[in-house]
Amino acid sequence: MVEVTPNTHRPVNTLLQRTPNPWIVLKTRPKCEKFVRDRLMEIGIDAFVPLRRRTAMYNRKLVTYELPLITCYTFARIDNCHRNQALALPNVKGILRNGHSDCKVSDHEIQWLQKISGMDLEIKTEDLSLQTGQQVMLAYGHLAGMKGTILARHSRREFTVALESLGLQMVIKVEPSMVVPVESSC
Repeated sequence: MVEVTPNTHRPVNTLLQRTPNPWIVLKTRPKCEKFVRDRLMEIGIDAFVPLRRRTAMYNRKLVTYELPLITCYTFARIDNCHRNQALALPNVKGILRNGHSDCKVSDHEIQWLQKISGMDLEIKTEDLSLQTGQQVMLAYGHLAGMKGTILARHSRREFTVALESLGLQMVIKVEPSMVVPVESSC
C-alpha cells in the first residue's frame, strides 16, 4: 500500500488560475490617445494604442510620425480597483459601452491590431454599417430604449427609423453609436 502525502511546497491558490482582465476601450479627447496610454502605463495598467506611420515632406525634409489608427480610443486592461483611477485621468472621456455593459475587445482582436500597428499602410476605419430592414434600438438620448426598423440611410449620420412603439416613421439624425442592433431571438 502506497501512502500519499500532500505536497506542502505548492501554493494553495495555484488551482485558481487568474484570468487577465479583458481589454476595454477608453474614449479620449482627440489627439490625446498616446498621452492617456502613457499615463495608464505609469500607474501600472496595460494599455495600447494602435498606430499607423505617416511620412510627409516639409521644406525638403522627410518626416515620419505616428498617428492613432482609431482616433479617440485607447485600449486598456483595467481591473475594478483601477477603474476610477483610469477614468479620472486627464483627457479620458469615459468607457465605450455596448448597451448597458462595457465594450470588451478580445485578445485575438488586440493581437490583430498589434500586427498592423506601425505599418505604413493606407488604412481607413469606419463604423459598422447598419443595414436597411435591420431591427435597432436607440441606446441613449431622449428616446433611449425605443425599438424600431431602419427604413433608409440618407447619409453617414442620418437614418429613417420606423419606431414601432410610437407607430410612426421619423427621420432622425443620430450618431452611429446611438443606434445598436437588436439581436433576434430565433
